[in-house]
Amino acid sequence: MNTAMHLEFTSQLDYLWALMPEAVLATGALILLLYDGFFGGDSSDNRAVGWGSMVIIALAAVANVWLMGVEEVGDTGMVALDGFRTFTNFIFLAAGALIVLISFDYNRREDIKDAEYYALLLFALVGMMILAGSRDLILIFLGFELMSLAVYVLVGFNRKDPRSSEASLKYFLLGAFASAFLLYGMALLVGSAGTTNIGLMGVMLNAESAELLTVMALALLAIGFGFKVSAVPFHVWTPDAYEGAPTPVTAFLGAAIKGAAFAAFIRIFVLGLGDFHAQWEAIIWWFAALTMIVPNLIALVQNNIKRLLAYSSIAHAGYLLVALIAANTSGMASFLFYLIAYTAMIVGAFAIVLVLAGRGDRYQQLSDYDGLGWSRPWAAALLALFLVSLAGLPPTAGFVGKFYILRAAVEAGYLNLAILLVLTTLVSYWYYLRVIVNMYMKPSAEAREGVAWAASLRTVLAVCAIITVLMGIFPSWPLLKARQSVAGLRQATEQVVETDPLTRR
Repeated sequence: MNTAMHLEFTSQLDYLWALMPEAVLATGALILLLYDGFFGGDSSDNRAVGWGSMVIIALAAVANVWLMGVEEVGDTGMVALDGFRTFTNFIFLAAGALIVLISFDYNRREDIKDAEYYALLLFALVGMMILAGSRDLILIFLGFELMSLAVYVLVGFNRKDPRSSEASLKYFLLGAFASAFLLYGMALLVGSAGTTNIGLMGVMLNAESAELLTVMALALLAIGFGFKVSAVPFHVWTPDAYEGAPTPVTAFLGAAIKGAAFAAFIRIFVLGLGDFHAQWEAIIWWFAALTMIVPNLIALVQNNIKRLLAYSSIAHAGYLLVALIAANTSGMASFLFYLIAYTAMIVGAFAIVLVLAGRGDRYQQLSDYDGLGWSRPWAAALLALFLVSLAGLPPTAGFVGKFYILRAAVEAGYLNLAILLVLTTLVSYWYYLRVIVNMYMKPSAEAREGVAWAASLRTVLAVCAIITVLMGIFPSWPLLKARQSVAGLRQATEQVVETDPLTRR
């Protein structure tokens, strides 16, 4: 007997049930602000607020588990109730929990006020989860703006550091510019299709006789998404934002924000506009190619560790674009697998950078990492592990993730992009291994201030290291779950490509 809850989206209460994880996060963020206003005082070292945000994230995860048992009647609601949404929700919530944990001692050390920081982090998670679960352009735009406004403030949250304020201003100005492209593209698409529902657009529009208005809408949407995922040539904000933002926020930018934008990309381009694959393929092809080539070359000459990882993050956006342009079930599953692996790798790497940078994030130059393999062996070993995985060397999660993306591209017929992915990965070995060479093959740098390894930080590093290693050695289970999460989207993807790789197995 099927006892699952069914939602018909005939009342506002149905939408409240469908958005239960997001409602928990938003309500929790408001409670944190009220608690701090009445009981927080002026101290920035308010651990109760930090642990409260962890409890809220845990409750949102429980709500997401409950959501897995809810079924929708039809598929035209503004909010999707499918495996893809719940799977990405878990990734975002896990990333948020890791960022909260590495923020505890960082905020105390840098004298950053906790309540507003964690509330903004929770609101950003709400926006990200709305993006991954929206079937309506209006809701997607609201999710983008909620996420972006929270992150703009988080990037500039360290008011005592002028680099943070500068990064926030640049990010805000370019973000507002990109939002205009995104909104204008959505407006043209609605004018062409006559609906804001992404699922109905594929029915209302004719791909064989696409109007100029539709093609212009696709181009503007691609530009807007290009900024959100740091695709070349819309990546110029990324190095400055990564360098100037508080280090936990930098990790959040690299891990979760990019994944949310890609999830919305799948909803609009792969699922809603899958029949228009021929029209948007050329734009995304060039985005993917340039985003793999340019940042990998620029990263070769970087001497700041946060800027180096920023250009690395841009290059990884290019790899994810390869998975999405394949527009098949294998590509979407490999995207989800890689998103898990990349979240663990980049959060772990920035957690080590946080430890080694000292108060005020002073030690960010690669020369500051000279000899760390001997002076701080555990930190150097963990950073080497995360860098090797980011480079895509076996037997790590990064290697397996790139292999699955490579296979999806070849199966979809994009052999040129597959070859380019391999070549640019080889180029990236230089700057990843350069850091490792500095740590193990150069004399130690001058004595400097050390940062204690807090229990929360050790927990994050242990979790990230375990995921990085286990997903490289035993990738079958997470890949199976990723495939199951996109199984409900299979019908839509089959409209894009003639051959589904899963049918060959």
